[in-house]
Amino acid sequence: MMNSELLRKEIGRCVVCGTCRSVCPTTRVLNRETSCARGKLTLIGALSNGEIQMSEEYVRHIKECALCGACKDSCPNGVDTVGAFVAARAEIVAKQGLPFAAQMILKALIDPGGLKGTAIKIAGALQGLFLKDASAEAGLVSRFSLPVIGGGRLLPPLAKQTFLEMSRVKTLAVPIAQGTSVKKVAFYAGCGVNYLMPQVGSATLDVLERAGVAICVPPEQVCCGMPAYSMGDKDTARAMALKNLEAFEAYDVDYITTSCATCGHGLKKLFKELLSDDPALSRRVSAFSAKVRDITELLTNELGFIGKAGAKAAEEKVTVTYHDPCHLNRAQGIRREPRALLANAPSLSYKEMRFPCSCCGLGGGLSTTNYDLSIEISRRKAESIALSGAQVVATACPGCIVQLRDALHRYGVDAKVAHVVELL
Repeated sequence: MMNSELLRKEIGRCVVCGTCRSVCPTTRVLNRETSCARGKLTLIGALSNGEIQMSEEYVRHIKECALCGACKDSCPNGVDTVGAFVAARAEIVAKQGLPFAAQMILKALIDPGGLKGTAIKIAGALQGLFLKDASAEAGLVSRFSLPVIGGGRLLPPLAKQTFLEMSRVKTLAVPIAQGTSVKKVAFYAGCGVNYLMPQVGSATLDVLERAGVAICVPPEQVCCGMPAYSMGDKDTARAMALKNLEAFEAYDVDYITTSCATCGHGLKKLFKELLSDDPALSRRVSAFSAKVRDITELLTNELGFIGKAGAKAAEEKVTVTYHDPCHLNRAQGIRREPRALLANAPSLSYKEMRFPCSCCGLGGGLSTTNYDLSIEISRRKAESIALSGAQVVATACPGCIVQLRDALHRYGVDAKVAHVVELL
């Protein structure tokens, strides 16, 4: 994370050309200068120079961002806009602290056992008080307008049994036997799969078994730290990174894979940033991150999964389109692999949608700090899916799945949302 000096240098590289305005999903909705990267960098610079105070208005403008990276990707001067915004959020947290609800959630994610694990189970049992069944849709609709949840929002139910608690997964919680001739793969579930979508984790294990690898699932794994990092809580994110590093180092594997684009970005790149201050840790995390692959990347590039025996061709193929998660496309450069898997699946007919790379509006904590803005950003995505005529929209991020289901429900689009591995 940038220190004050690096932040000022990064801000100084912005030539206020305005390219960021044309690609920013927030600006597309709000249409004001402070919503784009150029405006935010100007505000951060003004605060750094003592020209303005850290007011509620300043904090609101800094948080009005999905951290999608579209501005960084398109900046002709290569300004690390996302890094600057996260550094600004860290400064806010340092001076104001995190909201109480955010503190409790992060504490539960860094130590999911004991009382915190029990609290999550109780929340699952009580969710019916605040959420009602959406019948046709895959989720629950919030009954009231509550913090984080919002009113009328379609949310996935908490799993009755988390992925890591499943009996099948517990059998994989041991190191793979030495001398195994096939590739050894460790699976990192992430919070979305563990608490909300264990079926995505099961589907991942299924395709890995079909690919002929040996699998293990380290039970000591915790949240990847990306939520804490996005909020500006570097200390918690660092603690999570260290816990995961230690958990996976105990397993001698060729690859570490995940079915979450956000987690993959964290494991590959964020860990290096968070643990680079210690030379010994830096060497360890470099070895760890070099093994990390998104599941679509691993299946396509390392395991040669395309064309292997699997599902038979259906009499009538299902039309599927694909949404690019920002943390997979922009952050990791993975765009071809998930499309190749879908296009070569015998039961699917692939069709590209308009604006497949546009942000769904979930990221950067925006869906919890400003739900109205977040869901309005997703309108364009819902319209693109509708125009494609696809029966199913696939993606490679549990967070995007949550947002897309809510958006399709909100805007009346008749299409299902699934993870790529669920369709293989």
